[in-house]
Amino acid sequence: MIKKKDINKKSVPPLVSFVTPMKEKDFRVMKLIKSIRAQNYPQDKVEIIITDGGSNPKVIEACKKEGAKIFHNLKGFAEGAGMGKDQGIWHSNGEYIVIAESDIELIGREWINNMLRPFTDNPEVFGVMPKLFVNPQDNKTNKYLSYVGVDPFAAYRSIEGQLEFDKKLSKVKRKPYTVLELDKTKPYCMGSNGFMFKKEYIKKVGDYAQDVEFIARLAKAGYIKFAVAQNAKIWHKNVKNLRDFVKKRVKWTKDYTTYYSTQKKDFNWISNKRQFIFYVAKNITFIYNIPISIKKYSEYKDSAWILHAPLMFFSTGLNIYYSLKSKSMMKQVL
Repeated sequence: MIKKKDINKKSVPPLVSFVTPMKEKDFRVMKLIKSIRAQNYPQDKVEIIITDGGSNPKVIEACKKEGAKIFHNLKGFAEGAGMGKDQGIWHSNGEYIVIAESDIELIGREWINNMLRPFTDNPEVFGVMPKLFVNPQDNKTNKYLSYVGVDPFAAYRSIEGQLEFDKKLSKVKRKPYTVLELDKTKPYCMGSNGFMFKKEYIKKVGDYAQDVEFIARLAKAGYIKFAVAQNAKIWHKNVKNLRDFVKKRVKWTKDYTTYYSTQKKDFNWISNKRQFIFYVAKNITFIYNIPISIKKYSEYKDSAWILHAPLMFFSTGLNIYYSLKSKSMMKQVL
């Protein structure tokens, strides 16, 4: 016999943990925290974990006042086994984890609810990606990155880039969320920037060494279903201008080819060497991407797309330069 109290019993909202690695001089992380605290979701079911690599003490105090839990990340790296993201995940108590960099902001008060919906509807989904919000008032460089992702060179493998350039994925733009599947041989580059996943999966792959590595390990283990939530967006305030983009790309590419590349195990950028070389060649010739810039400018009426060809050229050249200087990267290429 079913008791009346069981019929009226509401399901308990799951605990959601936001993991933020940072090393901040200013207070931009407060925009993220405020957007988390503004969610139409029980705040006793929200946990904010910050792994700090040496931020301004005043920023740390401001985070504590908002209820954030602070842990020290001595080496300062966000990615890598035992580094910022990985530490934060293991310190967390949530059933669901959100990797939230300090320079993002959740758009709207229903963000958490909209991100959780695909998990509720589809038990096999391991993670959910939000969409990037293109702010009309943003600087042109950051607007362009909001279309294709933070690394233009990775657009041929990143979920953001493929959602923009692959016609087969255009249906994602027309639904509240869409469930997709990873290709085990060449999984999408995804994770970070608001990526939410079930914490149980970290135990299945060992650690969160790197965004792309985590996804590759899941795909290899047979966990391939994920969702893209069209109605859950984040504004990624990645760069202030073109100069800031160049500075950050140089640092990230240098770190990747020296430190991060030695940590990789399962993810392989070059799944098809001939196609990869052809892709690199097209970007270096520069001319190939000009028609794409024009087409996208016509589609969106946004002059930020003028940057597509030059930034693809720059990012590709940067990867070539630092790869040639890295024995571990050349070993992967050859």
